[in-house]
Amino acid sequence: MSFDLHDFEEMMAKCSHCAFCQATCPVFLQDLLETHMPRARMTLAKACLMDQEVPRTKRLEKIMDRCLLCGNCERTCPAGVKVNDVVVAARKDLYKGKRKSAIERNFLSSFMQKRGMDRLHRVGYSLAKKMGKVPDGLLEPRADTFSQQFTGVFPAEGEKRATVAYFVGCATNSSFVETGKALINVYTRNGIEVIVPEGLLCCGMPAIAEGDVETAYNMFMHNIRIFHKMEVDAVVTDCTTCGLMFKENGVKLAPAGTPLVEKVQGVAAKIWEATDYLNHLGLVDQPAGLDLKFTYHEPCHRAWSPTLADAPRAVTKGIPGAELCEMAAPDACCGAGGTFFVQHPELSGGIRSKKTDMIEKTGADAILTQCPACRGYLAAGCEEKTVMHPLDLLAQAYKVHNKTPTPRE
Repeated sequence: MSFDLHDFEEMMAKCSHCAFCQATCPVFLQDLLETHMPRARMTLAKACLMDQEVPRTKRLEKIMDRCLLCGNCERTCPAGVKVNDVVVAARKDLYKGKRKSAIERNFLSSFMQKRGMDRLHRVGYSLAKKMGKVPDGLLEPRADTFSQQFTGVFPAEGEKRATVAYFVGCATNSSFVETGKALINVYTRNGIEVIVPEGLLCCGMPAIAEGDVETAYNMFMHNIRIFHKMEVDAVVTDCTTCGLMFKENGVKLAPAGTPLVEKVQGVAAKIWEATDYLNHLGLVDQPAGLDLKFTYHEPCHRAWSPTLADAPRAVTKGIPGAELCEMAAPDACCGAGGTFFVQHPELSGGIRSKKTDMIEKTGADAILTQCPACRGYLAAGCEEKTVMHPLDLLAQAYKVHNKTPTPRE
């Protein structure tokens, strides 16, 4: 297990303080504080946590905490410095996996193990909602989770073109069950056999964000062992953050020089975001018409695939009557950042307001995005608009959005 700050010392030295990250860091653009720029976080991490030239303070924790881990600075950096890795390593050093209280950590661990809330947590959520204590944009859990309803092999319709394993993320499993159904229905309609394995856990990304590398490693490797044994053409996920975990972050967790690295790399080579893989194969069937204007929000966690951001546009452009209305900056962060919006509501709200203003100007009826955190947070900020996954739109166009997938017996 890595994410040791000293592992990134050479990479951090590549930062030339050019300030290109200033133009794309949503936190800096919102509060305009130099200390909240990515380059400042790295400088402080080195001075405080590596060289120990500056004392550790609550202010240092605040600076490290006020990072969305969106990765926008990394895409801007001409030297390719991985700022997210440095921030995660700094949180690991600062908190030793205990950034939150014991109650919060136990809840997060339970949520990740079950990929959603158990009955007791759902009762607590309902009570908190009635009391007005539920944060704006927090996803509402369902009792009938996806994994309780759908596992097994879902055969392709017509000639089989490929077989995929489907990694169902926590949000889809517990809140966006219809999106999981849409993936199966759209894929099978287009000649793709879908296997939903049993026994999956959270991808581990929420623990990574906390600096709890040990928990992330254990959950990630559990999933790797499942997918490594499967003979499939691809492993798909509808969540861009889950894809990032499998494609990039997980490789950094596996102990170097061990057989586990090969397993992780083998699975990572097969990871695709769901619309990206569908676009890669191409649609077999022409969708029916839909009278709808929609816009597309590009998730921040998209850079692990060069074609991921444009895939939703490509697979939906053939829907007769549906019109894509591009917003001014589709790649601008919405402020969700996993649970960042819960911890920093005012900061996140300011970032979101810029995004919702762009959305309103498009005149669109619906917003498409693959990130479930973005979906929930944008839906709370655009209450009169529908926010959905691109596959939900395709399922509507194919008239299969109400179909219940049936596994092979």
